[in-house]
Amino acid sequence: MVRDLKPIWLMSPLSVSDTLPLAPDLFDVVIFDEASQIPVEEAVPALYRAPQVIVVGDEMQLPPTNFFSAARAVEDDTLEVEEGGERVAVSLDADSFLTQSAKNLSATLLAWHYRSRSESLISFSNAAFYAGNLYTIPDLTLPAPEQAEILVRAPADASINCGSLLGRPLSFHFMERSPYEGRRNGGEAAYIAQLVRELLRRETKLSIGIVAFSEAQQGEIESALETLAAEDSAFGGRLEEEYAREEDDQFCGLFVKNLENVQGDERDIILLSICYGPDPNGRMLMNFGPINQRGGEKRLNVIFSRARHHRAVVSSIRHHAITNDYNDGAAALKNFLHYSECSSRGELRLARGVLESLNPLTRKQLAPANGKDAVSLQLAEALRAAGFVVDEHVGQSRFRCDLAVRTGDSRHYCLGIIVDTAGHYANPNVAERSVTQPGILRAFGWQVALVLTRDWYHEPQAVLDRIKRLIRGEVEPTVELDYDLPPPVPGNTGPTAIPLAPTSTLPPSVAGATGRRRRLELIEGRSSKFWEVSSDGVNVTVCYGRIGAQGQTQTKTFDTVERAGREVEKLTAEKLRKGYKDA
Repeated sequence: MVRDLKPIWLMSPLSVSDTLPLAPDLFDVVIFDEASQIPVEEAVPALYRAPQVIVVGDEMQLPPTNFFSAARAVEDDTLEVEEGGERVAVSLDADSFLTQSAKNLSATLLAWHYRSRSESLISFSNAAFYAGNLYTIPDLTLPAPEQAEILVRAPADASINCGSLLGRPLSFHFMERSPYEGRRNGGEAAYIAQLVRELLRRETKLSIGIVAFSEAQQGEIESALETLAAEDSAFGGRLEEEYAREEDDQFCGLFVKNLENVQGDERDIILLSICYGPDPNGRMLMNFGPINQRGGEKRLNVIFSRARHHRAVVSSIRHHAITNDYNDGAAALKNFLHYSECSSRGELRLARGVLESLNPLTRKQLAPANGKDAVSLQLAEALRAAGFVVDEHVGQSRFRCDLAVRTGDSRHYCLGIIVDTAGHYANPNVAERSVTQPGILRAFGWQVALVLTRDWYHEPQAVLDRIKRLIRGEVEPTVELDYDLPPPVPGNTGPTAIPLAPTSTLPPSVAGATGRRRRLELIEGRSSKFWEVSSDGVNVTVCYGRIGAQGQTQTKTFDTVERAGREVEKLTAEKLRKGYKDA
């Protein structure tokens, strides 16, 4: 039984100091969100309001906004206090409340990354800042190899390069003649304005965000957009609509921000203006503003992780132009530019090399599995013998598809296969490996099949035939758990499981006669049931039972097709209200 809780108090960087209750109210739980932005002194009053505290944040995001102020310029400023009869040194130069919490509280890593729809958009941050510990979702389509470099000689080239931007998750646009002068890069700003016009003209419906490396460049881009809108009234109208765009009552319009204030934002397309480059005399200075200061790499991590579908890096320099790579921020920028160039050109081996060179921990996490699983190898060879193209260990993080299947010359995977390898059972979380992992793959468009070792050894041809049906689209893949099976035998490290069953459990005579069919399932607690309805003219057939069993079938005939259709809708609505969900 769960006891009644008092209200949970959720704190954010804006609410900690502004909405602190005047009365000493007590809560059961206080949750600090975006704790990297909360100074310690502002968090302390809320700490006394509850016996339990949950601190949520990312140490590789920006510290409090006054972090670089003159008041915090003294290094290693400490204060000694007495606690429990001992002298304890307290740092007065702590980055944030999150930093202090990470030193003193137990931590749990929220490793799944859902924002980026392509691994190349988050792989650099994963390797450079998170030691490869994030779980990213493998790409459903292989990137095209050896793509042409995107060179920009004039802002008008945006009309040509826009197609390349939309055709690549990560694109690198090199400005050949765009000097950096007065903390601004006018050429990059004008080119980005033209890119925005072309994107809006094509009506892609993708949201757009523009990020500059300085406040001065942010203003330059805003001026370039205004100038272009004044010259082109049609673009001006579209731009105003895009600035105010909302979907599902949420603002998702175009923004222009700098690396100081973009944390928390995300868009489908991010246009990134590097800004820095040679001056009109061709001289390159290593002055990268706040990136060169303490914590500069964290600011880069923020802007590198804002894109959902596409990121266009507009730069007037290549990676080798940065020579002060002894500085953490400058080194991160140099490696990012190198990775972006390689990825944009489709040079996957070089891009992978950049990631693996960032630190030894990254190399270990991103390396393919050392041991070769016998079932995976045998299944891959059998599928190749059947004429399919099979790639192994697909993905750029610790989470990968054991096998991914393509047909012919297609670069699009038609099926991802998870095999219960030793690594599969090394994860003690049964729900994650049996439900979460295949569920996330399906959410990103994958068709997924789970192959159990015992099935392959006992009935290899049946497993192969089932996979071929999945590839042909005859059966939807589902991983089904039998909750009525007995508990595992003591000492057995692997969970009890059942083979992958076909989605439809209707008898063949009925399934073959149906015109429309919908399957719902209820997997909750010890319940593991399905309910399936199909209609063929005036006949409505319902099949129901436990998942994995054939179930019971009932057929009812109506006088008109319309009444049969209404009956299907009514029965389906009833099941949905009871908690059933589409399989």
